[in-house]
Amino acid sequence: MTFASTAQHTVVLKNGNKVQGVVMELKDDQLTVAVDMKLTTIHMKEVSSIFFNEYVPYDGGLVNTEPEKTMRSGDYVIGYQMKDRKMVRAPKISNGTENKGTVVVIVKINRSGTVTSAEPGAPGSTTSSDYLYTKAKFAAMGARFNEHPKGPIETTGTITITY
Repeated sequence: MTFASTAQHTVVLKNGNKVQGVVMELKDDQLTVAVDMKLTTIHMKEVSSIFFNEYVPYDGGLVNTEPEKTMRSGDYVIGYQMKDRKMVRAPKISNGTENKGTVVVIVKINRSGTVTSAEPGAPGSTTSSDYLYTKAKFAAMGARFNEHPKGPIETTGTITITY
């Protein structure tokens, strides 16, 4: 039996299945758990462990619900989304052509805030100009974020540059 729910507690059964819900009671060797607002009874001999307020650490992946923050770089406004991080040095933006458009760059940063990779052309980009993609990639590589020594080894986010 496997149950899924947004839960405060996780009960791990000896057969490896997990029951997620709210532990209501332990009485007479019976564990009562509310799963999706319905009470379920599990005999304690079937239980391997119970986790209360289980913590699931952030893995560094891009979180689309993160609000976009902005920062100025000369005449340009840069948008960025990066969970638990703040841009402390904006990338240097330049455009030696009359090409226009928005380039969204997927960036990965390390714990010290250094951009370790940049891939232009992510969803939201409004141009396919190789020139602007190249300029955006190298500009994004020059951005710097605050340090997060206890954060994920690598954090993924976006930098949006509108030329």
